[in-house]
Amino acid sequence: MLYAVIVAGGQGTRLWPASRKSTPKQLAPFDGGESLIQRTYKRIRKLIPAERIYIVTNAAYADSFLEQLPDFSRDRLILEPVPRNTAAAVGIGTAVVHQIDPDAMVVNVWSDHYYDDEDGYLNILETAEKLLEKYPEHLINMVATPTGPSSAFDYFQVGEKLEEVNGISLLKVKSFARKPDEETAKQYLAAGDFYWNTANFVWRADTMLRMFAEYAPAMSAGLVKMAKQWATPLWQTTVDSEFPQLEANTIDYTIFEKTSNIILIPANLGWKDVGNWQIVYAMLSEIDGSNLVSRGKVVTVEAKNSLIFSENPGKLVAVVGVDDLVVVDTPDALLVMRKSKDQDVKKVIEEMKARGETSHL
Repeated sequence: MLYAVIVAGGQGTRLWPASRKSTPKQLAPFDGGESLIQRTYKRIRKLIPAERIYIVTNAAYADSFLEQLPDFSRDRLILEPVPRNTAAAVGIGTAVVHQIDPDAMVVNVWSDHYYDDEDGYLNILETAEKLLEKYPEHLINMVATPTGPSSAFDYFQVGEKLEEVNGISLLKVKSFARKPDEETAKQYLAAGDFYWNTANFVWRADTMLRMFAEYAPAMSAGLVKMAKQWATPLWQTTVDSEFPQLEANTIDYTIFEKTSNIILIPANLGWKDVGNWQIVYAMLSEIDGSNLVSRGKVVTVEAKNSLIFSENPGKLVAVVGVDDLVVVDTPDALLVMRKSKDQDVKKVIEEMKARGETSHL
């Protein structure tokens, strides 16, 4: 039986100032409509019933998530007392599902991903669920064809074809590459056999837990200890004690780059990892059909290739003659930058921390 674990605990610092500690990007409606978590939940609900969907998030966000997802039950929230990166989040979600159903299959869902082709995404998940009966010891991952030489993503180099199922190619992994510099990314693009790692995996819960035991035994012991207390009075107390002791590392580093038991499915679904303002711009420009994107009370004159994003309903934002610009206006902070410098927002966060400007984080 297929379950979903939605990982939704990140702060999204590269989307400052719209994303903050108190209001992370998952809760933000970047297109003026539904928030990222609402879109994600609504999408996966088309395939998996609510009672088999779990959300892993920071304890501080629990009430906000429940407000935005009124049909979601609090008893399926897995609350992290402190951030410990994606390996711990994926691990605890998988361990809990395995405790509930030892034969469970899990689709790993990120709360900040967007797809133009949602039906195609769900079709691949259904296919992957069936494939796990034939390849139970493998992790099955969707990978995306690069649209440019991006340094923002990890890459998989694909190897030989295993087989084709319902028009979907199953490929072996040749190599895994962490986020490259721009020149290396250009080489990957030219090679033609490198794909962006979307990290949208489907796996058997017991298979993933065996991988944790092999590649991260200390973390594995903590995950098992916590999961045994699921749905008991000792659950949250055990998590509050054990979870902070887990190593803070990514699931890519902990598992994905260490195992050869991965099957790749190349898919052109209009996938976007909404992790920076340039990707928000790309998402909204496709929705609007324009290279000039604005949200809120905005006036533009002779502007192009820019995103003007205002959360300030009582204030007019006007821009004239700009190109390759991002302007984000919130009630207490204003960000202006070249769109191509979107990765440097983290430097702003570090500078604010150094100056003690914690109220704006």
